[in-house]
Order: sequence, then structure tokens, then C-alpha cells
Amino acid sequence: MYNKILVAFDGSKASIHALQHAAKLAKKMVILHVNDEPIDLQQPVYNAEIDQLIEEENHEILSTANGLLLEAGIPYETHILEGDPSRQITSYVKENPYDLIVMGSRGKGLIKGMFLGSVSRAVIHSVDCPVLIVK
Repeated sequence: MYNKILVAFDGSKASIHALQHAAKLAKKMVILHVNDEPIDLQQPVYNAEIDQLIEEENHEILSTANGLLLEAGIPYETHILEGDPSRQITSYVKENPYDLIVMGSRGKGLIKGMFLGSVSRAVIHSVDCPVLIVK
């Protein structure tokens, strides 16, 4: 078992699988969610604040992770960052060392059809700790 695992989580099917796999390996886990895209504004926004909508979206994405880890009985914490996912993940890991990073092979990005795995590929080449990519 690893003492300290970071799971990059965006709510995609691959990140859910990564979290489930990491839960089998972890004593304690940190879930890192990076907002890289604007929220879905295809529905009209009238009296709502953008920050509130982003907070609700973050809560919705992380609720899956919270449920899985509570059920597994693994202590965890969550962190939410804004910006380019690969840069934010690598910066976070450089400031907070981990025994292992676990992430999905494909995320939820708008351009994932063109650049499948671009975030995981960038993280692998930018950090010093092992990275486990889960399909």
C-alpha cells in the first residue's frame, strides 16, 4: 500500500476507474479536481452568480469521488484548482510530494477527440514520482 496517493479527478469514466483502482492501493488519498473549462452556459442564467454555478458543478463532479471513498472507508481530502490541468497537477505535486499519482487515460476536455491523453502524458513527463494511468 502507498501512504500518499494523488488522484486527478474530473468526473470522467476513466477518472472514476482511476479512483476505484487507487482506493485498492491507498491508506490515504488526495483528490485533485482542476477546472479547465467554463461551465455549461447553454441554459439561460438569470439571477445566478457564475461562482455559484462553478461551485455547484464542482460539488456534482466530486460527489462521485466522495461516495466511492466513504464507502471504501479511506481517509481523503479534496482540492480544487483553476487553469490548465497538466500545469496545475504538476505544480501541485511539486509543492506537495506524493508516493503515486493515479489518473484516467482520458478526461472530459472539449478537445479530447483530438488530444486523447494529453494531460496524463504531460504529467508523466513533468513529475518525479510514479504515475499510474487507468483506462
